[in-house]
Amino acid sequence: MMCVNNFSPNKIFQAATRIALVVFAGMTWAAQAQTVLIKDAKIITLGDQGTLEQGDLLVRDGRVEQVAQDLGDLAADLVIDGRGKVVTPGLIAPSSELGLTEIGAAASTNDSAVTDTSIGAGFDPSVAFNPHSTLIPFNRAGGLTRAVVVPSSEEKIFAGQGFAIKLTGDFDSVTKSGLVQKVYFGEYGAQLAGGSRARAYQQIESALQQAVEYAGNRDAIRRGEWRELDFSVADLEALQPLINGEQSLLISANRASDILQVLALSKRFKLKTIIQGAAEGWMVADQLAAARVPVVIDAMGNSPDAFEKLGARLDNAALMQKAGVVVAISGPGYAGSHNSYLSRQGAGNAVAYGLPLEEGVKAITANVAAIFGLEGGVLAPGSQADLVLWSGDPLEVTSFAEFVLIDGKPQSLVNRSTRLRDRYLHPQAGTGHAYRQ
Repeated sequence: MMCVNNFSPNKIFQAATRIALVVFAGMTWAAQAQTVLIKDAKIITLGDQGTLEQGDLLVRDGRVEQVAQDLGDLAADLVIDGRGKVVTPGLIAPSSELGLTEIGAAASTNDSAVTDTSIGAGFDPSVAFNPHSTLIPFNRAGGLTRAVVVPSSEEKIFAGQGFAIKLTGDFDSVTKSGLVQKVYFGEYGAQLAGGSRARAYQQIESALQQAVEYAGNRDAIRRGEWRELDFSVADLEALQPLINGEQSLLISANRASDILQVLALSKRFKLKTIIQGAAEGWMVADQLAAARVPVVIDAMGNSPDAFEKLGARLDNAALMQKAGVVVAISGPGYAGSHNSYLSRQGAGNAVAYGLPLEEGVKAITANVAAIFGLEGGVLAPGSQADLVLWSGDPLEVTSFAEFVLIDGKPQSLVNRSTRLRDRYLHPQAGTGHAYRQ
């Protein structure tokens, strides 16, 4: 999945430029299209219809209306020739900081973490979300249509609440707040808790116990007629959806023994848990599957860059999926939010190491939607019309997104990188360089 013998970067670059000019020259009109018909494409539906080697797909009013081998000459506001192309649901990032970060080295552009020790589980960064972040059109051009955005932490193992977005760049891009509670365990959690996993576990356990205690004695605690608790009222309130099963716990754990501790804690408090990392998840795949706990992994990670990842291997996704674990794949750790769309490269690597092709596509689309309860992820009649038309195999790094729909509306693929490319590709006449005087 990772290499092509006749790969020509120049040809791909030229093709991408032509498509951008042809498809998106009329972007203002296209954005108003109520019906979109894609003809004669390979369609990976990830639904009951499976994969159509050659078929048609009709979108109307933001929803997929029909998927069939041949829909005939239906009238549509926008008709796209999909011959030789592949259609998939839009990619969904299972963990990112999109809209909360811009430049990692510039603290003023980052809103994903706080150093105030009085804020933990109650931290809700969704109010700081910037739909006009330059990272959003860049990732959208890579086929990303939706994302889970989670805070990070520099002082507490409870980082705060994550939320869901769609990558339209509109001010109503946040689709669901309070989606998950982000918690750190493992090596980083131990560091934040004072140096030991035991202390991190104790803090998580204590927070959950006191959240339960708070739920049954809310009025007395607020009046100060109760014993002194270790967590603020704001944090205990924020944990109520978690202990009530209305919110998921997204907890980082890589070492097999850490994963087992998380599973035990989740069973005890009846939590909806998602494990992030799971580098050694293959070692405890049967236990994960039995507990019905899904994982979010970096499928590119196979080097033991930490002691908790000594058992990391490239067939981790394949082994867990075979055992019955629901696997979601994130962008590579080194790239972070800036390249969330590279989750498809990770999925391609996972497929190269044994994960079935359709499962690889699911890991970056349908599985993410199912794990977090989001729109999108499948192409079936009535489903949200988030989709991507790819130039070729969606898990091949030399393929690229030619057309993107979110909520049934065509999206611009223009971003900072394409503008920079075009500046040098078409310099202003008479200046001798790409910059205007």
